Amino acid sequence: MSSARMGEKARERSAPGFIAARAESEPARSEPAAPPRIAHLVFDLIRGGTEGQCARVAMGLALRGGVHRVAVFHRHGFFLEAVESACGPVREVAIRHVARPATVREVARLAAWLRQEQIELLHAWDADAAIFGQFAARGAGIPLVTSRRDLGQIYPRWKLALMRRADRKAVRVAANAAAVRDHFVARGLAAGKIEVLPNLLDVEEFDRLAQRPFSLADRLPAGRRLVVVNRLDPEKNVGLLIEALPRVREEIPDAVLVVAGAGPELPALRALAAARGVAAATCFLGEVLDVPALLRWCAVGALVPIRNEGTSNTILEYMAARLPVLATDCGGNRELVREGATGRLLSARASATEAAKVWIDLLRDPAGACALGAQGREFAARFHSPETVLDAYARFYDRLLARR
Repeated sequence: MSSARMGEKARERSAPGFIAARAESEPARSEPAAPPRIAHLVFDLIRGGTEGQCARVAMGLALRGGVHRVAVFHRHGFFLEAVESACGPVREVAIRHVARPATVREVARLAAWLRQEQIELLHAWDADAAIFGQFAARGAGIPLVTSRRDLGQIYPRWKLALMRRADRKAVRVAANAAAVRDHFVARGLAAGKIEVLPNLLDVEEFDRLAQRPFSLADRLPAGRRLVVVNRLDPEKNVGLLIEALPRVREEIPDAVLVVAGAGPELPALRALAAARGVAAATCFLGEVLDVPALLRWCAVGALVPIRNEGTSNTILEYMAARLPVLATDCGGNRELVREGATGRLLSARASATEAAKVWIDLLRDPAGACALGAQGREFAARFHSPETVLDAYARFYDRLLARR
């Protein structure tokens, strides 16, 4: 209970007798519950991934009347100004190392900020947030929620151990896919402790952004474009599509691959495209901020990870753009890509030949591909709309704070 409300109760107990007598004679009036005071901790506020989902949920619930404060480890990103407009000043938690005296002091400052803001619950959205947030929540004397938004297969052992500790200390763990929930339940997390909350995609906002001119349109190769949008990390397996492209072009000579993303695999992928003779048919755009505008220029969307995937924001954007989706059966992908309904699903260990066959099928059947894209759009709009997702988060937080 806040200090202001405690003060009100104290004044009621010391009120003159005639006020107390009058109160007894009148029917009790239920006061509206104060809005929940939630803090969200995340790495930064970039557009994609977990960071973008955190920003959208915090802003959406703040605009509904809740108090949602945001703290980040790096105070930058696509959503910074918008989050500050909706949620108030974004606090930077300047932790740069795991075990340093400065880290301990910064965790203590975070706990003090949580107390100052009268925060009732801390939601740690990513791995670093869970690792340090668990200690800050304890210092502030408030409950903690952690998130599992991927399968945790890319982290070092020390980080996995600290994340498991955070999950044990948390009152709930929020997953973004049933596959993620099942993965961690199979590894010992209590089934009743983890809850699936879907990713959010605003199709109306997406449509507005899609109508803007694409900033890199002059770099796009001519032809029927398959696009892959993701960070260029090993687990994303973009090389599979480059290996498949020569086979696709044997059947469909104007097929081209557009790669939107940056990351450590970029030099190796460029070299692979050159080695396979498809450098001219493979376009590496680097990081793209205006993804909705890009997708309007493409025929198929692909995402082919081999591990670690949760619910993919990229696939949801393909669906919003009415693109048929070519994806591997990894993590939460099968919950979005229904074989023959919203796209085509490959084994997570599919060969380049298998990927090429599906790619060719999608380009050869424009009517069928259009039908897949239309069903994907309907699915995204129905199950991942702001109203649906924000309602789910509001109920989740209210239950944890015993407001219902």
